[in-house]
Amino acid sequence: MKKPNCVLLAGAGAAQRLRDEGLSQEQFSTLLGASGGPKWLVISQLDRVLMGEFFRDRAAPIATLGSSIGSFRNMCYAMDDPLAALERLEYGYINQSYASDKPAPAEITASGGRILEAVLGDDGARQVAQNPVWQSHFVTVRGRGPLASEKRALLAPSLLASALANAVSRRSLSAFWDRVVFHSGARPAVRFARLHTTNTPLSPDNVCDAVLASGSIPLVMAGVPTPSGAPPGNYRDGGITDYHFDLQFEHPQGLALYPHFFPYMVPGWFDKSLSWRWVRGGAMQDTLLVAPSPGFVAGLPYGKIPDRNDFYMLSNDERLKYWNRVVDMSKRVAEDFFEIWQRGAIADHLIEVGADDVPHKLPEVAAA
Repeated sequence: MKKPNCVLLAGAGAAQRLRDEGLSQEQFSTLLGASGGPKWLVISQLDRVLMGEFFRDRAAPIATLGSSIGSFRNMCYAMDDPLAALERLEYGYINQSYASDKPAPAEITASGGRILEAVLGDDGARQVAQNPVWQSHFVTVRGRGPLASEKRALLAPSLLASALANAVSRRSLSAFWDRVVFHSGARPAVRFARLHTTNTPLSPDNVCDAVLASGSIPLVMAGVPTPSGAPPGNYRDGGITDYHFDLQFEHPQGLALYPHFFPYMVPGWFDKSLSWRWVRGGAMQDTLLVAPSPGFVAGLPYGKIPDRNDFYMLSNDERLKYWNRVVDMSKRVAEDFFEIWQRGAIADHLIEVGADDVPHKLPEVAAA
């Protein structure tokens, strides 16, 4: 096989097990999904392979944990026809359009709600809430004090204050935000030890609101007021506390599979520029991360993965052409993962991440 279009990164424990046993879906107890908006399009074809092939005969329970677009994607895994759900999500997401160049938060939120309603249809919320195999966990945050407001004059300076406090200590986020995890089943299968966390059961009545809130970026979208069964408040983007996750949480025994847009992980939204806080290999002990290779990304239109700035930097026609092209090209990432799995060649392509390593800085990753 030529150099693959994906990189496979694993912490020491996961790497040892994968070398000893090969790669199989039975090894994984948890599936992770990061925040990132349009970035997910670069792995939408990988999701198709995971849903339609890798996990096709899954019978044992598996916990999914997502924030923002990771919640949208993971929601599809828990539906009776996940591939069709993902197709609807992809179509609706790519083809969203707005009357003005700077749509109001309420307009963007309404668009997101329509996308979710089209994906879920009449029975999808029940399927997600009651799925006995795909145990969903959607991360949201509930703003404290002025962070619950929709008034820009209150919300903007409060966001800045929470960002500045986070720069001093990530623990300070609990003074500004409550993490609220909406979970299927009687009890959550994933538990957080860091930052204040409230767990709320999913029901057919709150699935849509929980997933919408999980991706409701402050100042860009309106918050979602008090989903059914949740503590009172205004619910927003779970990426604030868990952008790519710091991996410091309890999950069912087994490995965690992380299909990701990047070969690195930023713990929270405010940590993007705090590179010293990015996840190191020690936290990846039982995690396999699969991401597009740097070489593949360099060959994409504009040499980058889609992002929210495309709405402002490109015309609608240019954006549609670009995003659809990325989805088409991302088949290469999915096909290479599929071939590595089918050939039993994981050991030949696996990159082990040492305890102190920042994954994307490894020479093997940079050369991929």
